[in-house]
Amino acid sequence: MIDKEVARVFDRRSALFLTGGAVLTSFLVLRMFQMQVFSYRNYKRKSENNSFRIQYTMAERGKILTAHGIPISGDASVYRIYIVPEEADDVSHLIDTLAAQLHLGDKTIKRIRATVKKQPKFQPVLVSENLKWHELAPLQAKNLAGVHIRGGYARVYEMGPAGAQIFGYVGAPARGPDKNIPFFTSGVTGLEYRFDDTLAGTPGQNVMITNAVGRVTGEDTSQFIAPGPGRDIKTTIRDNVQRVMYDALVGQKSGCGVAIDIESGDILAMVSVPSFDPNQFSSDDADEYIASLRADMTKPFMNKTIEGLYPPGSTFKIVVALAALESGALSPNEKIFCPGHWDYGDRRYHCWKSTGHGWVDLADALKHSCDTYFYQIALRIGIDAIRAMGIKLGLGQKYMDGVLSREMPGVIPDRKWKEKKIGARWVHGDAIISGIGQGFILTNCLQLAVMTARAVSNRDVIPRLIDDGQTPQFKPLGLQTKNIRAVMRGLELVTKSGGTAAGAAINVNGARMGGKTGTAQVRSISRAERESGKLTTEQLKWNMRDHGLFVGYAPTDHPRYAVCIITEHSGGATGASRAAGAVMKELLGDKK
Repeated sequence: MIDKEVARVFDRRSALFLTGGAVLTSFLVLRMFQMQVFSYRNYKRKSENNSFRIQYTMAERGKILTAHGIPISGDASVYRIYIVPEEADDVSHLIDTLAAQLHLGDKTIKRIRATVKKQPKFQPVLVSENLKWHELAPLQAKNLAGVHIRGGYARVYEMGPAGAQIFGYVGAPARGPDKNIPFFTSGVTGLEYRFDDTLAGTPGQNVMITNAVGRVTGEDTSQFIAPGPGRDIKTTIRDNVQRVMYDALVGQKSGCGVAIDIESGDILAMVSVPSFDPNQFSSDDADEYIASLRADMTKPFMNKTIEGLYPPGSTFKIVVALAALESGALSPNEKIFCPGHWDYGDRRYHCWKSTGHGWVDLADALKHSCDTYFYQIALRIGIDAIRAMGIKLGLGQKYMDGVLSREMPGVIPDRKWKEKKIGARWVHGDAIISGIGQGFILTNCLQLAVMTARAVSNRDVIPRLIDDGQTPQFKPLGLQTKNIRAVMRGLELVTKSGGTAAGAAINVNGARMGGKTGTAQVRSISRAERESGKLTTEQLKWNMRDHGLFVGYAPTDHPRYAVCIITEHSGGATGASRAAGAVMKELLGDKK
């Protein structure tokens, strides 16, 4: 009986064991089938990735050069420090030592410790980057176990904020195969962005052999590729002129300026203020610095020379004068009386000088910037003639396509434009206020510099920022020489005694500057305000004050340079004209 009972128990346990074994074996067979058949490609890819790891080496980025070959931006050697936890005698002590030596912040130390805890001990942990060699020398002397140093490049901007919106800056790639390459950067804005393919070069690579858990076990030298350096690009910017223009404008809260070589179209200086220093983007407080720039109402990141649109104000009187002379509707010697206003229909149009200018001809009207004179001339010739001359002189056009982003073409209106955009017909009042560069007219700083260059040279000057080695040939505009001279006579008087820019007069070995001031209103002045007394500039909020403009050229006897300066909400053109004078003095005295 005992033997039979034992046998039954044994048979029952054997059956359970065999059944369990069969189930487990079936599961394993199914799992192996699933892994080998259905998941074969996935595991094969993982196996291959675990076998080889590509280690990239950053290429030296090409330089952005001035017209004289001086680097505006270029690469400097920098270093990254890593630690490999399993090689350190005491990881926590090593982190403390590095933190004290490199003056690491609490946020950085916390990031290092968290990374050490979560990843395998054989994998390197980044400690700090963009270090200079002198910062590493004390660490080299300590010979700390577990510390590794890798070299690379960081962008250095020699001119700092003087043109940062134009030259641009680089940053880590947000996406793509290059985003994980140490030190690798790509252009974010400006010339750095537009010419990224030229400047970037090609990264080098080493193929490291790893085991299944990612530990490096060797190197496949047969697949080594050396980095290929990027190519330089040469701009037309003269570094000395760029700095002078920036210094002249930096005292303004907001504004911009452009200087052009009339003979070649070369942009010699291009400045937008306020600006920013891209060298600070790699500092420890970079996030706070960038946040402050983005919050600034004066828009430091904006390239105001081509993105900013402004009423040209009285600088547009150059266009109106040439249009009237070319049409034959005006003689330079014809005089018009200015009592301080002009009544047309049921509206009174005011001159900026309430007591009036008396009898003025074209030269006097330009010298004193008489609004009454140009109200009547604009109505006499009509908007079609004015628009045609504006287009001929380069307004309403884009010049930086393929070079700089976000250029705005502006507006030179006519009847069709108003009907399409405003949904209303053109009236005489629209033509009248167009005569002083107000109303619907919008231009940018570069366009006004081109307008000046064309008006005094009678040639189809086209600006350029990149020196391609070619010598441009500009076509004649076909304007009558006598009309060009008549306008220039008035522009020469602007910087002489009694002119609206007399305080900006210059004399460099006999070479002088002519030009035209402009004050562009950003708000309408009501009748009630005129009767009670206009608010002073100081009484207005900053963003409600008039813009100041000045366009100039020199020398007056044989124009070589043209300049435009705009000071936003400055209340008048004094600052703009004096900044232009400083730039022109540098150009006329430049021996480079």
